[in-house]
Amino acid sequence: MKIIKLRELSIDELQARGRELKQESLQLRIQKATGQLENKAILKTLRKENARIETILSERRLGLNVGTKTTDGAKTTEASKTPKAKPAAKKATVKKAPAKKKAE
Repeated sequence: MKIIKLRELSIDELQARGRELKQESLQLRIQKATGQLENKAILKTLRKENARIETILSERRLGLNVGTKTTDGAKTTEASKTPKAKPAAKKATVKKAPAKKKAE
């Protein structure tokens, strides 16, 4: 499911969908272990969708407005609202003098 569609769901619906995905993933992992699974790519898509759901739930817990549309239709992100951090200044490297060899 696309992230846009997932963002439209309520918290309860997201949690229910996450539980369904975990259960389906478990069944597919069992099929993979027994050699019955033909398309192993399904596991990857389930993991990604579950990660999307967890991300949306985390954003909502933190109160972030990530991916919502503004009145002019442009997408906004929380990161775009904050000023960008300046890159750290490079430290000057100090070269040490080579150690002197002891005379024997």
